[in-house]
Amino acid sequence: MLKYLRLYRTICRTFGWRLRPLATFGMLGVQRTVNLATRAADHVLYPAFRKRSIDKPVFVLGNPRSGTTFVHRFLLNTDQLCAFELWEMLFPAISARRLLSGVVEHLAPFSPGRYHSADAHEAGVRDVETDDAMVFLQMMEGGFLWSYFLAWEDQWGSEQSRRYFFDKDTKALPNQDRMFRLLEDAWRRNLHHKHKRRIIAKSSLMSLRVEELVRRYPDCRIIYLVRDPLESIPSGMSLLTGVLEKSYDVFHATSEERRARWLENLYQASLRMYGAFHESWQAGAIPEKNLRIVPYPSIVNDLQATMTSLLDFLEIEPTPAFLDKLAEQDRLQKTRQSAHTYSLDKFRLSEDRIRADLDFVYESYGLKS
Repeated sequence: MLKYLRLYRTICRTFGWRLRPLATFGMLGVQRTVNLATRAADHVLYPAFRKRSIDKPVFVLGNPRSGTTFVHRFLLNTDQLCAFELWEMLFPAISARRLLSGVVEHLAPFSPGRYHSADAHEAGVRDVETDDAMVFLQMMEGGFLWSYFLAWEDQWGSEQSRRYFFDKDTKALPNQDRMFRLLEDAWRRNLHHKHKRRIIAKSSLMSLRVEELVRRYPDCRIIYLVRDPLESIPSGMSLLTGVLEKSYDVFHATSEERRARWLENLYQASLRMYGAFHESWQAGAIPEKNLRIVPYPSIVNDLQATMTSLLDFLEIEPTPAFLDKLAEQDRLQKTRQSAHTYSLDKFRLSEDRIRADLDFVYESYGLKS
């Protein structure tokens, strides 16, 4: 409750007095009650889920708007991996999913995905989503909480920002162990419910904790997507801004000072995500057997070869149906042109600044400079 009050106070100070968040908190209270009851029911009705092991989990990492969503969703076509649809993140218990499966479409008007632009990122109740959202929806915690709300009043370099973006000189992310316990519990239920042997999770924020992933899951497979920061950073900021624009009209409801601080915080968080992974990789903290780095141009220009290489890395034998889908998507990728353009000026950025701050990205991953 204190967390909700703090969040509501931040929303009101930033965007003005709003009634909608109170209704949202009320719905979250109902969701929490349903989850507590159905999670308990699972232990009686489906106790075998607790014996599910998390073997060779696949993690798709990278800064937002780097191709992670595409790779995450496309690999599910192998039919050998499982992930969560958005509504399943709201109700991860097996009992809840069986109870609600027939009315999922009726949840759409209440889904957080309704604030996303479908052109930029499909986020319907049936769409597979990032596991970062699970942490936010179940714990009201993590980088989503900071990026969308707390960053409006925070200052980069504060104890809070350093904890959320995992400065190794300070304490770990608040409730980090609890976060992994929550995810592991949900992953086990998902494996049991969908009769799969391996999970595939997508996360931008776990790029900050890649060493922790390797420690916890020594047999994991990490796919790291990296895109030209001149494309990914404004695209990611546009996605965040678009969500809040639909909710709070941020560019009119907030002061110039607040907007400038928020945009700078988002930029610094982007730098930190690029930097944290790079530091771990350069330090040799990620065993070669666990990692495959995929530059974004490779999934645009040669998807077939890229996916074939990834399947070998993941030790997955493709089905004829998957290969047919891959060939068709490869043809589409080579003719696809993005309709999106992003203004650096809108986000108070410049090409020179991004190139100077992230020169190691261009040098290390073979991206155009």
